[in-house]
Amino acid sequence: MITAVSDPYLAFVGFYDAWTEGLIGDVDFYVRRAQAVRGPIVELGVGTGRIAIPTAEAGQSVIGVDVSPAMLAEARRRAALAGVSGKIAFAEADMRSFVAEAPVELVTIPFRSFLHMESVEDQLRCLRSVRASLAPGGRLILNTFVPNPIYMAAQDKRRNLHNTYRDEQGRSCEIWVTPSFETTTQRIDIAVTVETDDGEQIAETTLGLRMIYPREMEHLLARAGFDVEAVYGDFDERPLTEGCDEMIWVGRKP
Repeated sequence: MITAVSDPYLAFVGFYDAWTEGLIGDVDFYVRRAQAVRGPIVELGVGTGRIAIPTAEAGQSVIGVDVSPAMLAEARRRAALAGVSGKIAFAEADMRSFVAEAPVELVTIPFRSFLHMESVEDQLRCLRSVRASLAPGGRLILNTFVPNPIYMAAQDKRRNLHNTYRDEQGRSCEIWVTPSFETTTQRIDIAVTVETDDGEQIAETTLGLRMIYPREMEHLLARAGFDVEAVYGDFDERPLTEGCDEMIWVGRKP
């Protein structure tokens, strides 16, 4: 969970585009998958609409769910600017309990948002709620990174530059991250600070995630009542093999 007084994701709104920039190909992948089914589709962890808005622009209706009022406010603003407000129904809700009123054919959890489920109980609550949203034969698609012990050992408690961007005031800003890894709990706490080029700190927060290994994800899906239809090693749908950094899971409700 991100630490904040009220909205846990408020600190990310101003630099979310720069935060997500390093993941290549996911938008096109999720848009393509959404176009292949009858709508609406449900996107959990919709954020600022990075995927929902292109999906709506491609003609699909979206139910965009997020726990963060700040993220949803920004997503609504961007959807209005893109002229697709009528195609996206935004809902402030927790992915552990959200269930669509009418069954849908596709639920997605993009950009590793499932890793915010920090316990097995939360993971299964989320997956079972997703299953309840799906019509028979419907699919869940989510992606997470592949845990890499070599990377973890090298980066543990090291401060790294994640990305740079220009804010609305035209200032050059740097996003710095310091990850702390726990072997037994599979937890990552990522300390995030944003600084301007003159050294002013303009944002600070901590992001908590729980890493998931491939076979572990397979068992979680099975426990929640899904058949694993496919697992990919990238958004071009190549097989998941040694050396892949990302894993994309497709679970089907029988």
